[in-house]
Amino acid sequence: MVGNSHPPPPPVTLQDALAEIRRLQTKVASIESRKADKEVENEDDEIIDSQP
Repeated sequence: MVGNSHPPPPPVTLQDALAEIRRLQTKVASIESRKADKEVENEDDEIIDSQP
């Protein structure tokens, strides 16, 4: 590209890709755990609301 003074990014290694996959798997697991906790709280609230 004309006028592009940035060097090309370094090549991604298999090790880098695996590290990123592990990081994302950890992030997804954390999000799913929080979502499950929130669903349990909502169920508890529904039970309390339905009590006479």
